[in-house]
Amino acid sequence: MRAYEKSTQTSNLEVHGGVGDFLQHLPFMLQHPKENYMVFTHFPKAKEFFSALNIHIKEIHFYKDGKHHQLLKSRLRTHINSFLCPREIFFKNNPLNLNTTFHFDKKPVIGLQMSTSNQTGGHLNKKFVLKLINTLVGQKMTVVLFGTDRELEALNLKNSQYLFFGSHPNIIKNLALVRNCDLLIGADSVFKTMSSMSKIPTLVYHKDNNNRFRDRVFINPYIEAGVMSVYKYQNLKKEIDDAINFALNMIRKLKLND
Repeated sequence: MRAYEKSTQTSNLEVHGGVGDFLQHLPFMLQHPKENYMVFTHFPKAKEFFSALNIHIKEIHFYKDGKHHQLLKSRLRTHINSFLCPREIFFKNNPLNLNTTFHFDKKPVIGLQMSTSNQTGGHLNKKFVLKLINTLVGQKMTVVLFGTDRELEALNLKNSQYLFFGSHPNIIKNLALVRNCDLLIGADSVFKTMSSMSKIPTLVYHKDNNNRFRDRVFINPYIEAGVMSVYKYQNLKKEIDDAINFALNMIRKLKLND
């Protein structure tokens, strides 16, 4: 970042990935909204995302899968002055201040996100999610359930005194709601990136597998900073009680239900 800011050379800055990646690039992009950004993504509403934040995008290229993404990246080798856009792991200021502050009467507020990007897989088991919701609501904690209308309809749940849905078609408005949470529980998704970058305690459930990029960029820095805890499962359907107890122990340690 410092090298780029000192340079007088005109360059392209590459942004690769989904909205979780966008968030880590946002601190730099918001400070430099008119650079020559080239976005390579699987997120279909990328143009709207950056437009809402007044960030100019020079080019947007969409890919369907990892193989297609690699093909697009191979073509970038002809761009001599093209570099990866700098990332940061924390927000200094709230980047999504879109008048979406909402007051929840019942504390603590637990955000819950059950699904992940279609590129990463790893959706949380439905039975686990339902039992976790029932457990948290049964202890009079407010749960904000994040997801698309289609994902939430599959759970056959309704809004209640302790259960709210964060399913606005504009993902920025849902992400902005994360700031209201005292704890975010989720799969390997953009919502856990929003919470951890905001220094909100975050609990991530993901399969015990080898994913170096995920761990290096989205997991390990936040564990080391004391913001994130991770439960690695072999088969979540068979570990429901252990996984829920892990969350409850974290809530107790944070003293959220005192």
